[in-house]
Amino acid sequence: MERRHLLRAVPVLPLVAIGRPAGAATTDLILNCDTTLGPAMTIAAARFFRKANVRVRVFPTGPGLILPQLAREVQNDLVCTAKSACGAAIRTNLIAPDAPRGAWRNRLVIAGRQGSGPDALKGRIAVSDATPASDMDGPAIVQALALGQSAILGVIDTDEVAFLLREATADAGLLHMTDIKANPELQVLHVVPDGAAPAITYAIAVTKLARRPDPQAFVEFLMTPEAAVVLQAQGLEVAA
Repeated sequence: MERRHLLRAVPVLPLVAIGRPAGAATTDLILNCDTTLGPAMTIAAARFFRKANVRVRVFPTGPGLILPQLAREVQNDLVCTAKSACGAAIRTNLIAPDAPRGAWRNRLVIAGRQGSGPDALKGRIAVSDATPASDMDGPAIVQALALGQSAILGVIDTDEVAFLLREATADAGLLHMTDIKANPELQVLHVVPDGAAPAITYAIAVTKLARRPDPQAFVEFLMTPEAAVVLQAQGLEVAA
């Protein structure tokens, strides 16, 4: 399944994954994370499994859907999402005030296909519209950059942006750095400056719905230098 189809499957997947009687013996952990973090968290989870023999099953989810799922008690043990969303989860009593850990920055970039030159910035630029599936107002960001593009193509999220780039339907696209790392066919053409759109900072937290043994162990693993190297390679910078 391509990443661009994962969002459509998200409302069903966690329910299937937890279709066991309460208290059933399992050490598998469920992690919901922003869609763009899916590949990075999957690689980190595989490294954790080799060390702890505990599987972390990763469900990439539209950023605006994570908190509503928690509010509806869709079972999961961990969430990794923007720090602002973690703050909202604390205020609504979905995670404990001391639960969020970590601080990973994900820069926004304008990308093109490998081999693209600067002229791609003047063409059709695909962006994520401001929807629950996205964590940005793509048209506003590109307009603030004043790149002189010929057209702005609004889509649901950065998975769709990457798809349009791979298919050559767009000349350039607004992506997270994690999207670039997950799509080796693409390259960075322009880094979005903080003045136009700051890098998004994420944290991970054990939720109040956690029922499986020791989800905090995965959180602690992500705090290690080993995990920092893994996440950095996938486009996430450890914030100072």
